[in-house]
Amino acid sequence: MRQDPGLEQAFRKVRLMLEGDERTPGLTRQDLERMVGYPERGQGPLSYTLPPQEGFEGVRAVRFFYYPKDPEVTLIIEIEDNQGRRHLRHLKWNGLAWISPPSGLKSELVPTREVLPEGYVEIGGDYFVGFSSEEAHELAERIYLGEAGGQKYLLCPQDSTRIFYGPSVAPAGLICPICGNTSLLFKAIPIEASRRAQDEFQTAEVKIEAKLEELVEQNRELSERLSELINLLKRSLG
Repeated sequence: MRQDPGLEQAFRKVRLMLEGDERTPGLTRQDLERMVGYPERGQGPLSYTLPPQEGFEGVRAVRFFYYPKDPEVTLIIEIEDNQGRRHLRHLKWNGLAWISPPSGLKSELVPTREVLPEGYVEIGGDYFVGFSSEEAHELAERIYLGEAGGQKYLLCPQDSTRIFYGPSVAPAGLICPICGNTSLLFKAIPIEASRRAQDEFQTAEVKIEAKLEELVEQNRELSERLSELINLLKRSLG
């Protein structure tokens, strides 16, 4: 089948934006943070829809999703073609350039055809089946925050795609929405992952408490020194 020329042009434009050329430097992580408004708009993930411009005439939208806290994926690029299909690419910033994430997620900035099967919802590179849109977004948020320990999902061994399924769904009948693989692995998010956010919060509380104790001690020492200085001045004036 002939490739969509508008989609090809949009991918070339995005690749040029990220890699740059002899006239224009490529997009850095700092540039991306300014683009999405990090950290002013929050701690992420944050999204930004690129404005219409030359190179994007043949697609509906081009969006950047920034994940400042994710250790593997820094940027997800979403290009929505004129048929409403979303083409996702995952990239990691290594301090100098955009590279493929270690998880093996799709990162090549060339177009491929990605048509989601009926009932699948994609959020941040994961897929959800048997959830309403609201439920899927709530679960995706808990997964991102590390609060979904024990949550079951299917993993595609070919492209590392994760498919989270609801209680009304028979997981044996699901396929990978990216490659169509039917031999999926049953997995669950480790319980330890659900404790991560709580551990981080407790660690922050301990640090704050230690800092307050340090400030109290410094204030006590300062008060004692001021008292000594006042007594010394009184004796000198007397």
